Amino acid sequence: MTADVIFGILLAGLLSNNYALLHFLGTGAVIENERSARKSLVVGLGSTIVMVLSTVITWPLQTYLLKDVPYLRTMAFVIVMLLVVELIHVFAKRKLESYCKVDFMKFAINGAVLGLCIHNTELAYGEAVLTALAVGIGFTLTMTVFSKLHSRIDETSVPKAFRGLPVCLLCAGMMALALLAY
Repeated sequence: MTADVIFGILLAGLLSNNYALLHFLGTGAVIENERSARKSLVVGLGSTIVMVLSTVITWPLQTYLLKDVPYLRTMAFVIVMLLVVELIHVFAKRKLESYCKVDFMKFAINGAVLGLCIHNTELAYGEAVLTALAVGIGFTLTMTVFSKLHSRIDETSVPKAFRGLPVCLLCAGMMALALLAY
């Protein structure tokens, strides 16, 4: 891989290939995000770690074992993601005690992680791992920016029909349009 390819993958993962906004994967974790920007950053970084480790495991699994049985791919990938999340939870339990188990399990049930693992099986191994890192950083950026935007919305000035989820979807749509312009 050349430096141009690496830079292109990183830029695409951050902006034009944002899974939460443009592929509509993992949007629930972003839209339902009522955390502070710092907690959103931690959850996003945790999702990035899960994306990278799951890609490191699922790419060879798909390439060498599941090539002839594609109907088992989704189930096998979900099991791998659950195991990765549980192993991270076991090893980092003391550091993550301030986050409840429910928040931690959102890493595993995040649709962006599964979609990324399925998409990355079509790439070369190095590109797949780099794409996972770039998409994870883009997901973290999206969660952090969205939490900042969500905290600044004055619900009393929003029309009653648009309060709650509709205004969150409008903000997500505007963020997607802004990133798509890049």
